[in-house]
Amino acid sequence: MRTTKENGKTTIYLEGYINSDNAPKIEEEIMTILTDTDPGSELNFDAKNLTYISSAGLRVLLKVRKKQGKAFTIYDVNRDIYDVFEGSGFIEMMTVKKALRSLSLESCEKISSGAHSDFYRLDSDTTVKVYKGAFNSPEKIEQNRLIAKTVFTHGIPSVIPFDMVKVGDSYGLVYEMMCEGTLASHLSAHPEDVTKYGKRIAELAKKLHSTEIESSELPDARFPYFCNLNFIKEKGYLTSEEESNVYNLITSIPERNTFIHRDLHPGNIMLMDDELILIDVDDSGVGHPMIDLIGMYKVYNEASKTGWTKRAMGLGEDILEPLWNITIQSYLGNEYSDKIPEVNRVLKGYGLLNSLVGIAAAPTLSEDEKIKRITKMKNTLFSMIDSLYPIP
Repeated sequence: MRTTKENGKTTIYLEGYINSDNAPKIEEEIMTILTDTDPGSELNFDAKNLTYISSAGLRVLLKVRKKQGKAFTIYDVNRDIYDVFEGSGFIEMMTVKKALRSLSLESCEKISSGAHSDFYRLDSDTTVKVYKGAFNSPEKIEQNRLIAKTVFTHGIPSVIPFDMVKVGDSYGLVYEMMCEGTLASHLSAHPEDVTKYGKRIAELAKKLHSTEIESSELPDARFPYFCNLNFIKEKGYLTSEEESNVYNLITSIPERNTFIHRDLHPGNIMLMDDELILIDVDDSGVGHPMIDLIGMYKVYNEASKTGWTKRAMGLGEDILEPLWNITIQSYLGNEYSDKIPEVNRVLKGYGLLNSLVGIAAAPTLSEDEKIKRITKMKNTLFSMIDSLYPIP
């Protein structure tokens, strides 16, 4: 029986038919493999080439489960065999993963491209988000699918998520297709609609920020800030005192169960019958509304000035700056009509932590250049850190 052992994992390959005729022999082979395997090794079964399993085969796996004393994983299970596992209750005793559909992107239109993923149009009804980089493991992508499902089922206006798929050597998630395209594309073609959609984005943000979701269902939206702090600290760019001050800044953002998108810009908003629909909800969480506002300020006011937004979504400073002014004024209301400059100052201050990470992680910068830029940015942050506070 084919077996591989690497990185503390033992994988046994189940192939062909397993029934009463060959189950005793397969059981003997598996037990021999387990006898020669480190008890601490993680056990997996690859069922990609398994075409049939009878109750006799199921009982072999049950004996393995009892011998191991802990659950194991059976993956790449075809849909018919998965139904057998599900109907027999085996999915409650061990982890059983369905085989993923394989998709080809040949002749598929690329809709958008980002640092960690690309969107392709599969047909008139569906798109696929193909992930890039080792960070996006199958487990992480499946978690993204579950987050997208949670967001949709809580009434957040977002695209309907379907299944996880294999695309060449990469993985992706299939979503419904919004035929009218992104808000960014619309504003690029119709800049005269900036006022209309600035107000509409504010309405959308208010809806999101009035929706509460249990913290057990979505992560704390401050978590990426803590990760960024740890990254900068491990790189040696912060003293202990500076680290403590930044930590206190992050924790000054109150905990909330409010839905937070974390990347709320026109490139991540689709149009459907003039309704605004969110995409790219993978990084959603729960927290204080200002976390969304911090990210929005950075894109609309800072990234637009560098040319990044023009390349990424076709919108420049000429559209995004007035769009932000209308959005933030509509979002905060008349109470803040004369306080927008102060709001921008505070949001920029909180956003400096993400800017520091961007410099620290930049692959094209020399270490000397990183230190030079980080020192300058730290001076800006720590000169204003005591005057920063949650808004609104």
